[in-house]
Amino acid sequence: MRGVHSFVTGNVSEALWLVKQKIEVDGVLVETRNGQAKELLEPCCIVYNNPCERVLFYPERDANPVFHFMESLWMLAGKRDVEWISMFNNGISQYSDDGVLFHAAYGHRWRESFGYDQIPMVIHRLRTYPNDRRAVLTMWDPDKDCSMSNEAKDYPCNTHIYFRSQNGKLDMTVCNRSNDMIWGAFGANVVHMSILQEYIAARCELEVGIYTQITNNMHAYLDTLKTLEGMNPDYESYTSRMIKHTPLFPQPFDDVQFQNELTAFIDTTLAYGMGGQPDLRFHEFASYKMQMFETLAIPMFRMWMEWKRKDMKKAFEYCKQIKPDDWHIACWEWLERRNNEKTK
Repeated sequence: MRGVHSFVTGNVSEALWLVKQKIEVDGVLVETRNGQAKELLEPCCIVYNNPCERVLFYPERDANPVFHFMESLWMLAGKRDVEWISMFNNGISQYSDDGVLFHAAYGHRWRESFGYDQIPMVIHRLRTYPNDRRAVLTMWDPDKDCSMSNEAKDYPCNTHIYFRSQNGKLDMTVCNRSNDMIWGAFGANVVHMSILQEYIAARCELEVGIYTQITNNMHAYLDTLKTLEGMNPDYESYTSRMIKHTPLFPQPFDDVQFQNELTAFIDTTLAYGMGGQPDLRFHEFASYKMQMFETLAIPMFRMWMEWKRKDMKKAFEYCKQIKPDDWHIACWEWLERRNNEKTK
């Protein structure tokens, strides 16, 4: 008999480890336009009991924490431009049809694509109606994504998000039509979706509950799956390394201030990335009051820019200023791996 593949996990590291074993043993080899892949023939359901433990530390996976975090901010801002996000991932521009905008950017689908901002509507329903069942955020647009006359390089892999408030906690279920296990499901997706969950929970004055991900087609490309060979289970890393999660959106939460600082951060860093003078631009950061920017986004960006300039000493100095344990450790180890390669 066939059935859904179900995994109840603590965090993303455990999910990656368990699904990797499953897909290696039970995955079926298929040919795709992106090369050979192994895929599970049935839908896959993953439950994260601690979704805020979203940062990966596996050296074999070598996840880019800067890109994952910055992409989350870009989404919350409702952006779809190539220019800003490509500062943190040069390869992402290949998925744009015109090199300027993305067809299926999640944040834009959340906040602008349908002619209105869906997030305030979801928050209103969660705050107003007990046990509401219509707090749904959609990314899939049948007109844009199913039309035979409209071909694009990227379509939403995550299609809908359901929110549910119960016992003072916000649970979230994400539906996904097709997911690359390594780069998508347990890479970028879990970071930006769990940050969205934490953001909406803060807006609703709720704690973060469970995060459930339902994937209709879970797969892994053989070339990237091979890079995980020799990986050991490290899904207790938050506990064993005494890593504490620092809330990104502490309550009470001031969304007006957050949106103002988010807009200013994106505008300032974009200008700097285009060649703006740091002494004239970074002084603006002194006025930021939200800890997310002061102790995470700003030093992370400055670390990234120094790494791009190949000034490892300065990159490590800025990395020291990143205060949340998980992001600091992930960035430090990411830099160390590149520094070790450089000195070989």
